[in-house]
Amino acid sequence: MIRIMLVDDHRMVRDALRTVLEQDDGIEVVAAVGDGETALRLAGELSPAVVVMDVAMPGLSGIETTRRLLARRPEIKVLALSTYLDRRIIQQMLDIGASGYIAKSAAGAELKQGIRNVVAGRSYLCSEVAALIADGLRERGGAAGQADSRVLSRREVQVATLLAEGKSAPDIAAELHIAPSTVDVHRRNLMRKLELHNVVELTRYAVRTGLVIP
Repeated sequence: MIRIMLVDDHRMVRDALRTVLEQDDGIEVVAAVGDGETALRLAGELSPAVVVMDVAMPGLSGIETTRRLLARRPEIKVLALSTYLDRRIIQQMLDIGASGYIAKSAAGAELKQGIRNVVAGRSYLCSEVAALIADGLRERGGAAGQADSRVLSRREVQVATLLAEGKSAPDIAAELHIAPSTVDVHRRNLMRKLELHNVVELTRYAVRTGLVIP
């Protein structure tokens, strides 16, 4: 059973998210709170596996709440949930340790998938966030992305993008029509070339540079 805490200052949003999650027999919502201070207190008492964190809240923001929470309880996974699809905010949440970012408009379809990804130790970006990253590369003319693409092969860029979107090696293998072992080889090469250590760092890199399939 995956223990979840919901943090959002809008009661209707909390109630809707609880209803969605409680339809899943493998998920238990242990608390649904409306402010950061209460979230910090109850996280210490209830030890949820995942905190679904609204980014924009009055008082203690979701960003600052996440920072304090992970400083105290680094084993808890934070999945950001927001109406704000801004690359700077996304990057800030990932930099302070959030394991994923989901647009509120996609919460019904992707929230459970995101929860299971972060519990499994993977990062997760919903499709809207991944699309935003792609748009960012095109808007900037791809200056940083082009430089990195010269370092990485086309296949490595594809694998990096799919990993950053939270997809597993078997899923990537099926999508690219290659063997899972080949995905692992590309992943190791990516980590070596980019001097990264795990998929969370790769996701941060993807957000920072706008890495997408060329």
